[in-house]
Parts: sequence; structure tokens; C-alpha cells
Amino acid sequence: MVHDCIYTRGDVLRLGFEARCVGVEGTRYLWHGDRGLRVDERTGTTLISDPAVLPEGPWIATAWGEEEIAAGETLPRP
Repeated sequence: MVHDCIYTRGDVLRLGFEARCVGVEGTRYLWHGDRGLRVDERTGTTLISDPAVLPEGPWIATAWGEEEIAAGETLPRP
């Protein structure tokens, strides 16, 4: 799958579509709406609700996120 767009953390938080990111240390993140998962090989998987812990990016829309964007189903958030 070719990804046409790379997003910032701000884009993902503002629009609310599902996206993924790999942090500098290799930790993987998945975020959708106002919740997400942090997957660390050393400590396991953690549910997160504080967007301050998310890396800046780059963020890539998942297949579902791309469908949300294409269908105009993103939700502008304050």
C-alpha cells in the first residue's frame, strides 16, 4: 500500500482518523479519536488517553483511517 500523505500528531488529533506511528525508540502507536494504544516490546501494550505522550510523527493513516478521510468522516476537533 502506498501512502500519499504523512500527518503530524496535530493533524491526527484535530481530525480524529485512525493512524499509526513508530516512535524514535521503536515503540509503536495507534490512535483513533481520543484513545490509542502504545506497544513497547519491553513493557507490553498500554491503553492511552493522554495525547501528550504521542510522538510528533510522522503519522500514517491506517486503511480504516484512509477510508474515513476519503469519505469525509473526520471530525474537526478544537
